[in-house]
Amino acid sequence: MVIDNIHQLCAKITDAIIKFSMEKNSVDNVSVIFIAFKNFENKMKDINFEYKHQTKCESWPENYDLSEM
Repeated sequence: MVIDNIHQLCAKITDAIIKFSMEKNSVDNVSVIFIAFKNFENKMKDINFEYKHQTKCESWPENYDLSEM
């Protein structure tokens, strides 16, 4: 995929996030704020860029005291 207009790409990404939320039967209002830094634009224009999922998620109990960190 060739990226000619980063603004159109960001619009497509935000639309996809909203559609995904709606498919998951979100019952609240759905809003998306997508912040793209210059590095994002550079990576999207790099034809050799390969996304590697490396995200780690963890749950904290509701009463977790962040002041101890």
